[in-house]
Amino acid sequence: MATKANDTLEKAKKVLEKHRDKIRSKYSVKQMGVGYKIEGGKITDKIAIIFYVDKKISQDELVSKGLTSIPKEIEGIPTDVVEIPGGFKLRKNVENK
Repeated sequence: MATKANDTLEKAKKVLEKHRDKIRSKYSVKQMGVGYKIEGGKITDKIAIIFYVDKKISQDELVSKGLTSIPKEIEGIPTDVVEIPGGFKLRKNVENK
């Protein structure tokens, strides 16, 4: 079972790398990565390409801004859109004592 998950993880990484530039130019995303899909507020065991955005907006808002919605999957790998208001912040270095 772990082998299948590792294979899926590697495939997801390759798909993301293959499409990274196209995604950046086509969608309004801050960051992208590979991780576990969240459904109903809970982390699942499904590996997905994760898109981080400042704010999720409706399909109507996307169209009015001339943007395209992120597809539900890319080359068979599910996608997930995660809202990170204010973006990512650097953590302060904490010394281990």
